[in-house]
Amino acid sequence: MQMRNFKKGARLGAMSVSTDYKYDIFFSYKRHGLTKEWTRNFQGQLEFWLGQESEREIKTFVDIDTIEIGDRWPTKLQEGIRLSRCLVCVWSPMYFQSSWCVSEWQSFRARERVANIGSHGLIAPIKFHDGEYFPAEAQEVQSLDVRPFASTLPAFWNSPRSLELEDQVKLLAKSIARMLQRVPPFRQNWPIVERAGQAAATIPLGRL
Repeated sequence: MQMRNFKKGARLGAMSVSTDYKYDIFFSYKRHGLTKEWTRNFQGQLEFWLGQESEREIKTFVDIDTIEIGDRWPTKLQEGIRLSRCLVCVWSPMYFQSSWCVSEWQSFRARERVANIGSHGLIAPIKFHDGEYFPAEAQEVQSLDVRPFASTLPAFWNSPRSLELEDQVKLLAKSIARMLQRVPPFRQNWPIVERAGQAAATIPLGRL
């Protein structure tokens, strides 16, 4: 595991020196063409309902442009983590196979340890699919289970099931609002952790 601490006044590429958080949420997810619309709608609903729980505008860091190629972790994602108060992550087996996603998650876990905050006190996990192949640490964490509402079909958002999901999003927004009240003061040198994703699980095939 590599941990990088950015000291005040230091620069990493075009990284700027900040004195406070810029975003309330870092929205972490594994992009896929089939789930793009579901993810964007979920994130949009969450931001809206979280805004109803707040006295100010909610700002979310969500990356929709960067394509994950190789092992290079973009500076803008690292800076987004550093400038965000908490993490919302959409967990699936593909999420934990992504080095970028795992690094985002583990960077906030490292922050919790530095700030002496309990496990996932700054992290709101969403279980999009499976769970059996999650890392042991993730399997032990309570998460919002949206597996019954996971879909690749755009028509889902016009179905009665989408209304049920929105009720769950409202509850999540209340939980995150409470989390934001416990966020520690900003530090320029919040740790950035780089961690490799786990290998895809092998599914045993029966004999023909």
